[in-house]
Amino acid sequence: MPTKEFRILFRETIDLLHNSICELTLKKNDEFYKLLRAYYTFIHNRTQTLFLLVQNDCLWDADIILRPIAECAVKFAYVSSFDVEIRNEKVREFWEDLAEINRLKQSRQAKQVFDLTNIDSNYLTDLILSENEQKILSEKWTKKIRQSTEQPWSYNEMIKTISKNYDFKEILGLARNFTQSSHLIHADETALGVINDRENRTLEQKEALMNLHEIRLLSDCVSFYFWLIKITTGLANENIKQELIDKVNEFEKDKSNFEQLRKIIK
Repeated sequence: MPTKEFRILFRETIDLLHNSICELTLKKNDEFYKLLRAYYTFIHNRTQTLFLLVQNDCLWDADIILRPIAECAVKFAYVSSFDVEIRNEKVREFWEDLAEINRLKQSRQAKQVFDLTNIDSNYLTDLILSENEQKILSEKWTKKIRQSTEQPWSYNEMIKTISKNYDFKEILGLARNFTQSSHLIHADETALGVINDRENRTLEQKEALMNLHEIRLLSDCVSFYFWLIKITTGLANENIKQELIDKVNEFEKDKSNFEQLRKIIK
């Protein structure tokens, strides 16, 4: 597996970036910054989980965790990419409109399960809206209005918006993360095929693949954190601290030392 030193360097890099992101997202306490902090808390906690899985060689599981990290980082960038007026509307839309749409969906799904199975479950019944609430939300959120509200918040649509509003090359790598994790989440034939392929390799090839897999996971996390640094420093009209740039460059340089492993798996 990757050297102990590489994992230590990852930890050091993430911690340094983490401290700066926390500092930058505490600049203000309006609703926009509160949402950024909520997004970042989710990202950081999931990253800690991913690292624990990596340390225990649970790489496929770590890949699944990478998906919500990517999705939340995209939301962070998406909301941040607008001017103040639209940004505030997006914050309201996230907490209010999307929440109501989700309540309506959850109620319908819970009622369907309850009707089909007749399971006596407080969890299900608590999700089911009253007839009056159901009527009000159904009339408010017709299929057409619901779709027009949700569509801009879809993963691919957010990426399109970010690519227009920001000049970030990092956005190009997001599709790969999303696709890989999707295969694993759905346990489709691609996921099972990739897992079986690794298990059937020689010991040397399997170890090389696991090394490269771990490096990709940790590297992607560093990329997301540095992306958040770019966004938050931009919002604060500040320059990125040189020590952060140097640390990320050090991490990237160390990562490149493992590229020779690709020769083993060809």
